[in-house]
Amino acid sequence: MIGRKIRRSGHVVTRGRLLNLLRGVDGAHRRPWAVGLVVCLVVLAGVGGHAKADDCPSPLIHMPVIVEDGPAGLIRRRPVEMTPTRLVHADYVRSGSASNRVIDIGTGLLENVSSVRRRLRYHHEFPLDRHPKLLLGEIGFHSTRPASFDLRIGCDPLDPDWPYHMVEGDGDRLVLRIEAVLEPGERVILWWSVDLDIVVAGRLPHDRDGDGDLDLEDLAVALSELGRGEPEDEVQALRSLLLQLGLGGSPGDGS
Repeated sequence: MIGRKIRRSGHVVTRGRLLNLLRGVDGAHRRPWAVGLVVCLVVLAGVGGHAKADDCPSPLIHMPVIVEDGPAGLIRRRPVEMTPTRLVHADYVRSGSASNRVIDIGTGLLENVSSVRRRLRYHHEFPLDRHPKLLLGEIGFHSTRPASFDLRIGCDPLDPDWPYHMVEGDGDRLVLRIEAVLEPGERVILWWSVDLDIVVAGRLPHDRDGDGDLDLEDLAVALSELGRGEPEDEVQALRSLLLQLGLGGSPGDGS
């Protein structure tokens, strides 16, 4: 999947190459010009997914959970619920709230231990301090029985088939929900993997197209304005735009 090519309007973009540009030569720091290049490629070429917010799933009652510190700043969480009708368990690792990547990788189990057919749900969410607007990476989900997988940034749904993800709402948290309808005694085992680089975070440019709303079309207009002036002015304009959007890296990266 990482090396998958994206074709649109005669252009070919390799996702692996875009990720390499974002992560830099040493894989640790982002370059402002690379962020600008990626934004131009994915926004102006029009590839991938444009998320629109809809009704957010209501949080479920919190389950008891064991929390541990994991490697590389990750957090391991193991929630479990046992009732006379169901068994729900998960074991996953996630990124910290201020990370430049959104990581959520784990496995889970839903089991109907009652005598009637039931719909079982698993839900978790965690905050994202950087409020991502544009993400690039991989989302995967598998299950041993039919199950629905709902992943969102804020209230904006993400589709695992999209090569990148644009969020217009307030991306203040990741929300994951899985549902399955199970007969008495049935169980389903779940695996999911979310690994997304935050390319753009923060606020969008001011209203460039005059529609009274701040949205991703304003970002496209702002990018299309580049390349019309003197090279030195263009460098400053790109720098200003990237600072306004919020770089994929933390302050001080990519200098």
